Amino acid sequence: MIDVIILDDHTMVLKGIETMLADTPNISVSHTFNKGEELLDHLKLVKPDVLLLDINLPKSNGIELCGFISKTYPDISIIGLSNYSDTSFIKNMMRNGANGYLLKNTCKDELIEAIKTIHSGNTYLPKILKDKLLNESIGVQSSSFIPQLTRREQEILECVANELTNNEISEQLFISTKTVESHRKNLLQKFGVRNTAGLIKEAFVKGLLK
Repeated sequence: MIDVIILDDHTMVLKGIETMLADTPNISVSHTFNKGEELLDHLKLVKPDVLLLDINLPKSNGIELCGFISKTYPDISIIGLSNYSDTSFIKNMMRNGANGYLLKNTCKDELIEAIKTIHSGNTYLPKILKDKLLNESIGVQSSSFIPQLTRREQEILECVANELTNNEISEQLFISTKTVESHRKNLLQKFGVRNTAGLIKEAFVKGLLK
């Protein structure tokens, strides 16, 4: 039996993964955690086989946490979980000891395959991320990956494309400017770009703006 534990600050994600793995032979989710501190306290007592680790945590850096755990508990296999396909995240997680990397919109079959693969001592990356890393290494830009946007992110993307300021977006969508800024930052990360111009360009290329 492969003992799996999960760290993610979103309860919906934790429940979703637990549900996907609930009836899977030879895989058992023994514990879930919302905070890095709780996970570290648990690891002092019990060592799982596999850790599914969210890399975007509100009070701790998932990449740094991965590095600490992989050095302190080298027998634990780690899969990084993220909404972002930016190659910088992937590379940093793997450099810090992760054995695999999955996007949070992964399907059940792929999740199970990833867990079994890293538990057997191998690394796991979805084909789309392998291709992206390969294309980057040879200087080819791939537009095949389509980021999964929430309804609010799509609304803000369209507002940005219409050249609205954060204050104008805030007033139009009845949300705070701080929330707008947070969504804009997430959009940049999801598309793997550095600024608004790059965001709009990528969104058009990927068909998310008309």
